[in-house]
Amino acid sequence: METLEIEPRPGAEEHLAALLARQPRPVRVVLLVAGVGSPGPGELDRLGRLAAGARRAGHQVVLRGAGPRLRLLLELTGLAEALPVE
Repeated sequence: METLEIEPRPGAEEHLAALLARQPRPVRVVLLVAGVGSPGPGELDRLGRLAAGARRAGHQVVLRGAGPRLRLLLELTGLAEALPVE
């Protein structure tokens, strides 16, 4: 399975949607989150929207580089299953 890596920056939803629209078959989307130091509601919302859009189109999504704060926040908010970390 092909892999697409993307950083979850503002505007990433549109960029990812355009990339995925050109894919003839499902791909593995890796969200590069190492730069998310102190995650807040905005970052979680962005990650959720990126993952939801990719999954609706039939693609897999994982997070790469999640720090301890982001991992804890994912657990506390119940998003750990929806946003798995590799």
